[in-house]
Amino acid sequence: MKELFKRTTTSIILSSIAAFIIGLTMAVVPNLSLQVIGITIGIYAIVHGITLITLNFVAHNVYVPFYGIASGILSIIVGLILVAMPNILSVIFAIALGIWIILSSVNVISIAVTVKKTVPNWSLWLLLGIIDLICGIIILFNPFASSLSIVVLGGIIIMIHSIISIIGMIMVKKNIKEVAKALEAASKNIR
Repeated sequence: MKELFKRTTTSIILSSIAAFIIGLTMAVVPNLSLQVIGITIGIYAIVHGITLITLNFVAHNVYVPFYGIASGILSIIVGLILVAMPNILSVIFAIALGIWIILSSVNVISIAVTVKKTVPNWSLWLLLGIIDLICGIIILFNPFASSLSIVVLGGIIIMIHSIISIIGMIMVKKNIKEVAKALEAASKNIR
C-alpha cells in the first residue's frame, strides 16, 4: 500500500507542477490567445479527469476515502468543451474552475479529517483545504466581466491550488506510514 501511495503522490505532484506552469503562464502573459490557453487547459483537464477517475477506482479498491469521480467527470467534460470551443473560455472557465477547485478541496478536507488522529500536521492540511475551498468559492461566485482578468485570476487560483496539492502530497510522503495506518483503520470501519 505504501508503494501505491508513493506512485500516486508522485503523479499528483507532477500533475500539480504542470498545472502551476499553466497558471503562471496565464497570470504573467494574459495577452496570449484565449484559444491557445483554452485548448491547452482543455487537454490538461481531460488528462487530469482521467487521472482522477482512475485514482478513484484504485483508491476504492484499497478502501481509501477518495471521491474523485465527480471531479474527474467534470474535468473531462470541461476539457472537451474547451478543446471544441476555446473561445467560450472566459465564460466557462470561471464557473468550471470554481466548481473543480471546490470539489478538489472537499477531497483534501475529507482526507485531513480521516488522518487527524495519526498525522501530526493534519490541521495544516485541513487549513490548506479550507483555503482552497475559499478560492473556489471566490472564483465561482465572482466571475469578472473582462476575459483578461479571468485569465489572470484563473492563473493565480491554479497556482495556489497547485501549491496546496504539492504541499499535501509532500505531507503524505513525509508521513506515509501514519497516513497508511489511518486509511487502513478507516477502511476497516467502512467494511
